[in-house]
Amino acid sequence: MNRRTFLPLLTAPALGAKTKRPEIVNAHYFRAHMYTMVPRHVREDLEWMAGAGCTHLTLAVLEQDLFAAVENIEIVCNEAAKRNLKVIATPARWGGLTAGAPKVPSLFSALHPETWILNEDGSTYQSPRVSGVISSIHHPATYEFFCQSLTTLFTKFPIDGMIWDEPKGFRLDYSKAAVARLGAKAPREAHWQATADFYGRVSQFVRGKFPTKRIAMFIQAHSNMQQVEICARIQGIDTFGCDGRPWDLDTDKQWATGAKQEDQESGKGKVLLGKGEQITALARKHGKKALMLAENHNLPAPMLPAMEQGLPKVLALPLDHLIFYYYPRNIADPDRNMAIIAAALKHAW
Repeated sequence: MNRRTFLPLLTAPALGAKTKRPEIVNAHYFRAHMYTMVPRHVREDLEWMAGAGCTHLTLAVLEQDLFAAVENIEIVCNEAAKRNLKVIATPARWGGLTAGAPKVPSLFSALHPETWILNEDGSTYQSPRVSGVISSIHHPATYEFFCQSLTTLFTKFPIDGMIWDEPKGFRLDYSKAAVARLGAKAPREAHWQATADFYGRVSQFVRGKFPTKRIAMFIQAHSNMQQVEICARIQGIDTFGCDGRPWDLDTDKQWATGAKQEDQESGKGKVLLGKGEQITALARKHGKKALMLAENHNLPAPMLPAMEQGLPKVLALPLDHLIFYYYPRNIADPDRNMAIIAAALKHAW
């Protein structure tokens, strides 16, 4: 047996052995983003989460939710408290700089064109399939907006912490503010580091103002590893990891033919087994807890057997924070999808 084969056996759990349950088992509550909130439906959803062993649920909070969906958030928080579930928030689509549900343009960015990221020719950079324009992390108004909005979030609601969901902005930026700070010829690594520093500054602001709040970040599992390393070093966050399909690269290759479709995340190497484990190893290397989001959304029916086979292997990993989607979006058979999740959780720990 060669060294590469042998070493993983030293840390891998024995076949059939139970691994330690993550500190946080978290349902990303996609359904909460219907602006019509039916309390009976919320109660049913949260009963499922509690029964499945969840400790937390995550709400994706849009900028406008802080004034246009206050009661909706309160309903979820109140029902969660009754079931001993804590609520985590993801700042969704804020400034076009974060992911989260749903895919909508940023209200802040729409109202502040002076903050937009620019291309080298002076035109506006756009992400047409995600959120449209994106505000520059270099513009002081962007930083102030994030700090003010997070202050409102944590002051107004009983939120346990926050997650930076697939943070954006890791790209060349030729806006006036970016050039003033980095120069017109700065390499991409300088832009990446400046973006990571932005999330670090905002996180440290939250840490200083609300010291008990959890702050996590996850990036896409198939991200450039140099960029991942930069993100893993961000100060102010306590948990780091990635999202991806709950299977390995070999399994993922069978869907590579259709991977060029921008709305299909399978077949692109965005996987938790193997690639994701490298990222959680980096998290621990830099003194952070390890997180994985098992993406059970946007899965055509032929992919469900792969999820059913791979998910138990993901749950066997030494994780501190596990996330899955409740209910997943864009699924032909969502009930079967959730039944697979429930069975895997039941037998994992």
